Amino acid sequence: MQRCWLRYQSSATSWFLMKTLKQQLFKASWLGAIGLISIYTLAVSLAILYTENRASEQRLSIVGPYHLQEFSEQEGKEKLVSPLLRLYRDYQVLPKAIQADIKPGWLGVTTLQFDDDSEFCVLAYKMTMKGGGSKVLYAVEDINATEWQDIDLAVVEIGFAVFGTLLFLLVTYLIRLQAAYLAKPLQCLVEHISDQSLDHEETKISSKNSCLEILSIESAVNHYRSRMKQMLNREQSFTRYVSHELRTPMMVIKGNVAVLKKHTGESKQLRGIDLAIEQVTDLTYTFLSLARESLGEPCRFEITAEWLDEIVAPFSSKSVANKTELKLQLLEPCVVCCDEVLLKALIRNLLDNAINCTYEGQVSLFLSQSSLEIVDSGCGLDEKPRGYEGFGFGLQIVADICTKYQWQFSLTQNSEFGCTAKIVF
Repeated sequence: MQRCWLRYQSSATSWFLMKTLKQQLFKASWLGAIGLISIYTLAVSLAILYTENRASEQRLSIVGPYHLQEFSEQEGKEKLVSPLLRLYRDYQVLPKAIQADIKPGWLGVTTLQFDDDSEFCVLAYKMTMKGGGSKVLYAVEDINATEWQDIDLAVVEIGFAVFGTLLFLLVTYLIRLQAAYLAKPLQCLVEHISDQSLDHEETKISSKNSCLEILSIESAVNHYRSRMKQMLNREQSFTRYVSHELRTPMMVIKGNVAVLKKHTGESKQLRGIDLAIEQVTDLTYTFLSLARESLGEPCRFEITAEWLDEIVAPFSSKSVANKTELKLQLLEPCVVCCDEVLLKALIRNLLDNAINCTYEGQVSLFLSQSSLEIVDSGCGLDEKPRGYEGFGFGLQIVADICTKYQWQFSLTQNSEFGCTAKIVF
Protein backbone atom coordinates (compact mmCIF):
# COMPACT_ATOMS: atom_id res chain seq x y z
CA MET A 1 0.00 0.00 0.00
CA GLN A 2 1.08 3.56 -0.56
CA ARG A 3 2.30 5.32 2.60
CA CYS A 4 4.65 8.08 1.53
CA TRP A 5 1.97 10.12 -0.30
CA LEU A 6 1.09 11.85 2.97
CA ARG A 7 4.58 13.25 3.52
CA TYR A 8 3.88 16.38 1.50
CA GLN A 9 1.56 17.53 4.30
CA SER A 10 4.52 18.55 6.47
CA SER A 11 5.72 21.00 3.84
CA ALA A 12 2.18 22.15 3.06
CA THR A 13 1.71 23.39 6.66
CA SER A 14 4.72 25.71 6.30
CA TRP A 15 2.53 28.31 4.56
CA PHE A 16 1.04 29.15 7.99
CA LEU A 17 4.44 30.67 8.85
CA MET A 18 4.35 33.02 5.88
CA LYS A 19 3.42 36.66 6.29
CA THR A 20 0.71 38.48 4.38
CA LEU A 21 1.54 40.93 1.62
CA LYS A 22 0.49 43.77 3.89
CA GLN A 23 2.86 42.60 6.65
CA GLN A 24 5.73 42.15 4.21
CA LEU A 25 5.26 45.64 2.74
CA PHE A 26 5.03 47.12 6.23
CA LYS A 27 8.18 45.30 7.37
CA ALA A 28 10.06 46.39 4.26
CA SER A 29 9.00 49.99 4.83
CA TRP A 30 10.23 49.87 8.44
CA LEU A 31 13.60 48.44 7.49
CA GLY A 32 13.98 50.84 4.59
CA ALA A 33 13.00 53.86 6.70
CA ILE A 34 15.39 52.92 9.52
CA GLY A 35 18.20 52.65 6.99
CA LEU A 36 17.24 55.97 5.40
CA ILE A 37 17.12 57.76 8.78
CA SER A 38 20.56 56.39 9.69
CA ILE A 39 22.01 57.49 6.33
CA TYR A 40 20.18 60.80 6.60
CA THR A 41 21.63 61.56 10.07
CA LEU A 42 25.13 60.55 9.01
CA ALA A 43 24.85 62.66 5.86
CA VAL A 44 23.79 65.69 7.91
CA SER A 45 26.78 65.28 10.24
CA LEU A 46 29.20 64.94 7.35
CA ALA A 47 27.60 67.91 5.57
CA ILE A 48 28.06 70.09 8.66
CA LEU A 49 31.72 69.10 8.99
CA TYR A 50 32.36 69.54 5.28
CA THR A 51 30.67 72.96 5.24
CA GLU A 52 32.71 74.14 8.22
CA ASN A 53 36.00 73.06 6.62
CA ARG A 54 35.14 74.56 3.24
CA ALA A 55 34.12 77.85 4.87
CA SER A 56 37.39 78.01 6.84
CA GLU A 57 39.47 77.24 3.75
CA GLN A 58 37.58 79.82 1.70
CA ARG A 59 38.05 82.49 4.37
CA LEU A 60 41.78 81.76 4.75
CA SER A 61 42.24 81.80 0.95
CA ILE A 62 40.88 85.36 0.92
CA VAL A 63 42.46 86.77 4.10
CA GLY A 64 45.74 84.83 4.09
CA PRO A 65 47.44 86.43 1.02
CA TYR A 66 46.82 89.91 2.43
CA HIS A 67 48.57 89.15 5.71
CA LEU A 68 51.32 87.16 3.97
CA GLN A 69 52.02 90.16 1.69
CA GLU A 70 52.62 92.37 4.73
CA PHE A 71 54.62 89.63 6.45
CA SER A 72 56.93 89.26 3.41
CA GLU A 73 58.04 92.88 3.84
CA GLN A 74 58.90 92.39 7.52
CA GLU A 75 61.57 90.54 9.38
CA GLY A 76 61.12 87.40 11.49
CA LYS A 77 60.44 83.73 10.95
CA GLU A 78 56.85 83.78 12.23
CA LYS A 79 54.18 86.25 13.23
CA LEU A 80 51.05 86.04 15.35
CA VAL A 81 48.38 88.04 13.54
CA SER A 82 45.48 87.13 15.86
CA PRO A 83 44.76 84.55 18.54
CA LEU A 84 43.71 82.24 15.69
CA LEU A 85 46.05 83.12 12.80
CA ARG A 86 49.83 82.66 12.70
CA LEU A 87 52.21 83.24 9.74
CA TYR A 88 55.39 81.30 8.94
CA ARG A 89 58.21 82.36 6.58
CA ASP A 90 59.65 78.88 5.90
CA TYR A 91 58.61 75.24 5.79
CA GLN A 92 61.17 74.38 8.46
CA VAL A 93 59.57 76.82 10.88
CA LEU A 94 56.17 75.07 10.72
CA PRO A 95 55.14 72.89 13.68
CA LYS A 96 56.35 69.32 13.31
CA ALA A 97 52.78 67.95 13.26
CA ILE A 98 51.93 70.11 10.24
CA GLN A 99 55.19 69.24 8.49
CA ALA A 100 54.27 65.56 8.78
CA ASP A 101 51.06 66.11 6.80
CA ILE A 102 52.25 68.42 4.01
CA LYS A 103 55.28 68.26 1.73
CA PRO A 104 57.84 71.00 0.97
CA GLY A 105 56.88 72.97 -2.10
CA TRP A 106 53.18 72.15 -1.74
CA LEU A 107 50.81 75.02 -2.62
CA GLY A 108 47.17 75.43 -1.78
CA VAL A 109 44.85 75.34 1.20
CA THR A 110 43.79 72.32 3.29
CA THR A 111 42.37 71.35 6.65
CA LEU A 112 44.35 69.14 9.03
CA GLN A 113 42.94 67.33 12.06
CA PHE A 114 45.12 65.71 14.72
CA ASP A 115 44.67 63.03 17.36
CA ASP A 116 44.28 65.57 20.19
CA ASP A 117 41.13 66.89 18.44
CA SER A 118 42.94 70.08 17.33
CA GLU A 119 42.14 71.25 13.82
CA PHE A 120 44.03 73.74 11.63
CA CYS A 121 43.51 75.29 8.22
CA VAL A 122 46.85 75.66 6.37
CA LEU A 123 47.50 77.97 3.40
CA ALA A 124 50.75 77.64 1.38
CA TYR A 125 51.09 80.73 -0.83
CA LYS A 126 53.97 81.62 -3.18
CA MET A 127 55.01 85.28 -2.74
CA THR A 128 57.37 87.53 -4.70
CA MET A 129 59.96 88.73 -2.19
CA LYS A 130 61.10 92.33 -1.81
CA GLY A 131 64.71 91.62 -2.86
CA GLY A 132 63.60 89.63 -5.89
CA GLY A 133 62.79 85.98 -6.35
CA SER A 134 59.86 84.05 -4.85
CA LYS A 135 59.25 82.11 -1.66
CA VAL A 136 56.47 79.93 -0.23
CA LEU A 137 54.94 81.44 2.92
CA TYR A 138 52.46 79.71 5.21
CA ALA A 139 49.39 80.88 7.07
CA VAL A 140 48.02 78.56 9.77
CA GLU A 141 44.62 79.25 11.38
CA ASP A 142 43.24 77.42 14.42
CA ILE A 143 39.70 76.67 13.31
CA ASN A 144 38.78 74.40 16.22
CA ALA A 145 37.69 77.37 18.30
CA THR A 146 35.33 78.68 15.60
CA GLU A 147 33.68 75.34 14.71
CA TRP A 148 30.72 73.75 16.41
CA GLN A 149 31.31 72.08 19.73
CA ASP A 150 30.51 68.39 20.10
CA ILE A 151 27.49 69.15 22.28
CA ASP A 152 26.11 71.57 19.67
CA LEU A 153 26.65 69.06 16.89
CA ALA A 154 24.97 66.33 18.97
CA VAL A 155 21.95 68.58 19.59
CA VAL A 156 21.62 69.29 15.86
CA GLU A 157 21.97 65.60 15.01
CA ILE A 158 19.33 64.67 17.60
CA GLY A 159 17.03 67.33 16.19
CA PHE A 160 17.43 66.01 12.68
CA ALA A 161 16.93 62.43 13.94
CA VAL A 162 13.69 63.41 15.73
CA PHE A 163 12.45 65.24 12.66
CA GLY A 164 13.38 62.25 10.50
CA THR A 165 11.60 59.89 12.89
CA LEU A 166 8.42 61.96 12.81
CA LEU A 167 8.62 62.09 9.04
CA PHE A 168 9.23 58.34 9.00
CA LEU A 169 6.16 57.67 11.17
CA LEU A 170 4.04 59.75 8.82
CA VAL A 171 5.40 57.96 5.76
CA THR A 172 4.96 54.59 7.49
CA TYR A 173 1.32 55.37 8.17
CA LEU A 174 0.81 56.27 4.52
CA ILE A 175 2.64 53.10 3.42
CA ARG A 176 0.47 51.04 5.75
CA LEU A 177 -2.64 52.47 4.15
CA GLN A 178 -1.23 51.84 0.69
CA ALA A 179 -0.22 48.28 1.64
CA ALA A 180 -3.75 47.60 2.86
CA TYR A 181 -5.12 49.01 -0.38
CA LEU A 182 -2.77 46.87 -2.49
CA ALA A 183 -3.42 43.71 -0.46
CA LYS A 184 -7.22 44.06 -0.40
CA PRO A 185 -7.81 42.64 -3.93
CA LEU A 186 -5.66 39.62 -3.09
CA GLN A 187 -7.51 39.12 0.19
CA CYS A 188 -10.85 39.31 -1.63
CA LEU A 189 -9.53 36.78 -4.14
CA VAL A 190 -8.55 34.38 -1.33
CA GLU A 191 -11.94 34.78 0.37
CA HIS A 192 -13.75 34.13 -2.90
CA ILE A 193 -11.72 31.00 -3.61
CA SER A 194 -12.19 29.75 -0.02
CA ASP A 195 -15.97 30.24 -0.12
CA GLN A 196 -17.30 26.75 -0.80
CA SER A 197 -20.79 28.07 -1.48
CA LEU A 198 -19.40 29.74 -4.63
CA ASP A 199 -17.41 26.70 -5.71
CA HIS A 200 -19.06 25.91 -9.02
CA GLU A 201 -18.30 26.61 -12.61
CA GLU A 202 -20.84 29.36 -13.16
CA THR A 203 -19.39 31.59 -10.43
CA LYS A 204 -16.59 33.70 -11.82
CA ILE A 205 -14.12 35.47 -9.56
CA SER A 206 -14.20 39.20 -10.18
CA SER A 207 -12.79 42.01 -8.03
CA LYS A 208 -13.52 45.68 -8.47
CA ASN A 209 -10.75 48.30 -8.70
CA SER A 210 -8.10 45.62 -9.23
CA CYS A 211 -4.75 46.17 -10.86
CA LEU A 212 -3.74 44.45 -14.09
CA GLU A 213 -1.78 41.72 -12.26
CA ILE A 214 -4.76 40.81 -10.05
CA LEU A 215 -7.07 40.70 -13.06
CA SER A 216 -4.63 38.32 -14.77
CA ILE A 217 -4.59 36.09 -11.68
CA GLU A 218 -8.39 36.09 -11.52
CA SER A 219 -8.63 35.11 -15.18
CA ALA A 220 -6.12 32.29 -14.70
CA VAL A 221 -7.93 31.03 -11.57
CA ASN A 222 -11.32 31.13 -13.31
CA HIS A 223 -9.89 29.13 -16.20
CA TYR A 224 -8.30 26.65 -13.80
CA ARG A 225 -11.53 26.27 -11.78
CA SER A 226 -13.44 25.60 -14.97
CA ARG A 227 -11.00 22.88 -16.03
CA MET A 228 -10.99 21.32 -12.57
CA LYS A 229 -14.79 21.27 -12.53
CA GLN A 230 -14.85 19.50 -15.90
CA MET A 231 -12.27 16.97 -14.74
CA LEU A 232 -14.20 16.38 -11.51
CA ASN A 233 -17.43 15.84 -13.42
CA ARG A 234 -15.71 13.36 -15.73
CA GLU A 235 -14.20 11.52 -12.76
CA GLN A 236 -17.53 11.34 -10.94
CA SER A 237 -19.33 10.20 -14.08
CA PHE A 238 -16.69 7.56 -14.76
CA THR A 239 -16.90 6.28 -11.17
CA ARG A 240 -20.69 6.08 -11.29
CA TYR A 241 -20.74 4.33 -14.67
CA VAL A 242 -18.08 1.81 -13.72
CA SER A 243 -19.68 1.10 -10.35
CA HIS A 244 -23.10 0.59 -11.89
CA GLU A 245 -21.67 -1.62 -14.62
CA LEU A 246 -19.88 -3.79 -12.04
CA ARG A 247 -23.09 -4.53 -10.18
CA THR A 248 -24.57 -6.66 -12.96
CA PRO A 249 -21.69 -9.16 -13.33
CA MET A 250 -21.34 -9.29 -9.52
CA MET A 251 -25.01 -10.26 -9.17
CA VAL A 252 -24.57 -12.91 -11.88
CA ILE A 253 -21.54 -14.37 -10.10
CA LYS A 254 -23.34 -14.30 -6.76
CA GLY A 255 -26.38 -16.09 -8.24
CA ASN A 256 -24.23 -18.77 -9.86
CA VAL A 257 -22.37 -19.32 -6.57
CA ALA A 258 -25.71 -19.80 -4.81
CA VAL A 259 -26.71 -22.38 -7.43
CA LEU A 260 -23.37 -24.20 -6.98
CA LYS A 261 -23.85 -24.31 -3.23
CA LYS A 262 -27.22 -26.04 -3.68
CA HIS A 263 -25.71 -28.69 -5.93
CA THR A 264 -22.28 -29.24 -4.36
CA GLY A 265 -22.67 -27.84 -0.86
CA GLU A 266 -20.38 -25.45 0.96
CA SER A 267 -16.68 -25.44 0.09
CA LYS A 268 -13.60 -23.35 0.81
CA GLN A 269 -13.46 -22.12 -2.78
CA LEU A 270 -17.10 -21.00 -2.79
CA ARG A 271 -16.64 -19.20 0.54
CA GLY A 272 -13.63 -17.40 -0.95
CA ILE A 273 -15.70 -16.34 -3.96
CA ASP A 274 -18.48 -15.13 -1.66
CA LEU A 275 -15.98 -13.09 0.35
CA ALA A 276 -14.46 -11.59 -2.81
CA ILE A 277 -17.94 -10.68 -4.11
CA GLU A 278 -18.75 -9.01 -0.80
CA GLN A 279 -15.51 -7.03 -0.91
CA VAL A 280 -16.06 -5.90 -4.51
CA THR A 281 -19.67 -4.97 -3.68
CA ASP A 282 -18.55 -2.89 -0.71
CA LEU A 283 -15.82 -1.29 -2.81
CA THR A 284 -18.33 -0.44 -5.53
CA TYR A 285 -20.65 1.10 -2.95
CA THR A 286 -17.71 3.05 -1.53
CA PHE A 287 -16.85 4.50 -4.92
CA LEU A 288 -20.47 5.46 -5.55
CA SER A 289 -20.78 7.10 -2.12
CA LEU A 290 -17.61 9.10 -2.61
CA ALA A 291 -18.68 10.21 -6.09
CA ARG A 292 -22.11 11.40 -4.90
CA GLU A 293 -22.63 14.68 -3.10
CA SER A 294 -23.75 14.31 0.53
CA LEU A 295 -27.49 14.70 0.97
CA GLY A 296 -28.70 15.42 4.48
CA GLU A 297 -27.21 14.18 7.73
CA PRO A 298 -25.39 10.82 7.74
CA CYS A 299 -27.06 8.01 9.63
CA ARG A 300 -25.90 7.05 13.12
CA PHE A 301 -25.02 3.52 14.07
CA GLU A 302 -23.43 1.90 17.08
CA ILE A 303 -20.09 0.10 16.83
CA THR A 304 -19.93 -3.14 18.78
CA ALA A 305 -17.22 -5.71 19.41
CA GLU A 306 -19.10 -8.18 17.22
CA TRP A 307 -19.14 -5.67 14.38
CA LEU A 308 -15.38 -5.21 14.68
CA ASP A 309 -14.80 -8.97 14.78
CA GLU A 310 -16.80 -9.32 11.56
CA ILE A 311 -14.62 -6.71 9.85
CA VAL A 312 -11.36 -8.23 11.05
CA ALA A 313 -12.30 -11.84 10.25
CA PRO A 314 -11.13 -11.72 6.58
CA PHE A 315 -7.63 -10.68 7.71
CA SER A 316 -7.00 -13.68 9.96
CA SER A 317 -5.35 -15.76 7.22
CA LYS A 318 -3.15 -12.86 6.09
CA SER A 319 -2.03 -12.10 9.66
CA VAL A 320 -1.20 -15.76 10.20
CA ALA A 321 0.80 -15.82 6.96
CA ASN A 322 2.75 -12.75 8.11
CA LYS A 323 3.16 -14.20 11.63
CA THR A 324 1.52 -11.05 12.92
CA GLU A 325 -0.65 -10.82 16.03
CA LEU A 326 -3.86 -8.86 15.50
CA LYS A 327 -5.40 -7.17 18.56
CA LEU A 328 -8.68 -5.27 18.78
CA GLN A 329 -9.76 -3.05 21.65
CA LEU A 330 -13.05 -1.17 21.85
CA LEU A 331 -12.23 1.37 24.54
CA GLU A 332 -15.81 2.56 25.04
CA PRO A 333 -19.25 2.29 23.41
CA CYS A 334 -19.18 4.24 20.15
CA VAL A 335 -21.90 5.84 18.05
CA VAL A 336 -20.58 7.22 14.75
CA CYS A 337 -22.39 9.47 12.28
CA CYS A 338 -21.40 8.09 8.89
CA ASP A 339 -22.22 5.46 6.33
CA GLU A 340 -21.52 2.02 7.80
CA VAL A 341 -20.08 0.66 4.54
CA LEU A 342 -17.68 3.61 4.24
CA LEU A 343 -16.43 3.16 7.80
CA LYS A 344 -16.00 -0.53 7.14
CA ALA A 345 -13.97 0.23 4.01
CA LEU A 346 -11.86 2.73 5.94
CA ILE A 347 -10.98 0.27 8.72
CA ARG A 348 -10.32 -2.57 6.30
CA ASN A 349 -7.96 -0.49 4.16
CA LEU A 350 -6.00 0.66 7.21
CA LEU A 351 -5.80 -2.88 8.61
CA ASP A 352 -4.77 -4.29 5.25
CA ASN A 353 -2.07 -1.62 4.96
CA ALA A 354 -0.77 -2.30 8.49
CA ILE A 355 -0.71 -6.11 8.10
CA ASN A 356 1.01 -5.91 4.70
CA CYS A 357 3.78 -3.81 6.23
CA THR A 358 4.25 -5.97 9.35
CA TYR A 359 6.06 -9.28 9.48
CA GLU A 360 6.53 -11.19 12.75
CA GLY A 361 5.06 -8.28 14.68
CA GLN A 362 1.82 -6.90 16.01
CA VAL A 363 -1.06 -4.78 14.73
CA SER A 364 -3.34 -3.16 17.32
CA LEU A 365 -6.64 -1.38 16.73
CA PHE A 366 -7.97 1.05 19.35
CA LEU A 367 -11.43 2.55 18.87
CA SER A 368 -13.14 5.17 21.03
CA GLN A 369 -15.87 7.72 20.63
CA SER A 370 -13.38 10.39 19.54
CA SER A 371 -10.78 8.53 17.50
CA LEU A 372 -9.56 5.40 15.75
CA GLU A 373 -5.92 4.31 15.98
CA ILE A 374 -4.19 1.43 14.24
CA VAL A 375 -0.64 0.86 15.47
CA ASP A 376 1.74 -1.59 13.81
CA SER A 377 5.31 -2.68 14.47
CA GLY A 378 6.20 -3.06 10.81
CA CYS A 379 8.70 -1.45 8.45
CA GLY A 380 7.49 2.11 9.00
CA LEU A 381 7.19 4.89 6.46
CA ASP A 382 10.75 4.79 5.13
CA GLU A 383 10.84 1.24 3.77
CA LYS A 384 8.80 -0.84 1.34
CA PRO A 385 6.74 -3.67 2.85
CA ARG A 386 8.17 -7.14 2.49
CA GLY A 387 6.69 -9.01 -0.50
CA TYR A 388 4.22 -6.29 -1.48
CA GLU A 389 5.21 -4.27 -4.54
CA GLY A 390 3.28 -1.42 -6.12
CA PHE A 391 1.44 1.51 -4.60
CA GLY A 392 -2.30 0.72 -4.45
CA PHE A 393 -4.96 3.28 -3.53
CA GLY A 394 -6.15 2.14 -0.09
CA LEU A 395 -4.87 5.20 1.77
CA GLN A 396 -6.33 7.48 -0.88
CA ILE A 397 -9.75 5.94 -0.23
CA VAL A 398 -9.19 6.49 3.51
CA ALA A 399 -8.27 10.14 2.90
CA ASP A 400 -11.33 10.67 0.67
CA ILE A 401 -13.66 9.19 3.29
CA CYS A 402 -12.11 11.41 5.98
CA THR A 403 -12.54 14.43 3.72
CA LYS A 404 -16.17 13.54 3.13
CA TYR A 405 -16.93 13.54 6.88
CA GLN A 406 -14.34 16.20 7.83
CA TRP A 407 -12.31 13.80 9.95
CA GLN A 408 -8.62 14.35 10.65
CA PHE A 409 -6.34 11.64 9.24
CA SER A 410 -2.64 11.35 10.09
CA LEU A 411 0.02 8.71 9.46
CA THR A 412 3.11 9.06 11.67
CA GLN A 413 6.31 7.13 12.30
CA ASN A 414 6.59 5.41 15.68
CA SER A 415 9.62 6.08 17.86
CA GLU A 416 10.90 2.50 17.55
CA PHE A 417 9.14 0.35 14.95
CA GLY A 418 6.23 0.78 12.57
CA CYS A 419 3.81 3.62 12.33
CA THR A 420 0.44 4.81 13.64
CA ALA A 421 -2.60 5.64 11.55
CA LYS A 422 -4.96 7.92 13.50
CA ILE A 423 -8.37 9.27 12.63
CA VAL A 424 -10.02 11.90 14.82
CA PHE A 425 -13.80 11.89 14.39
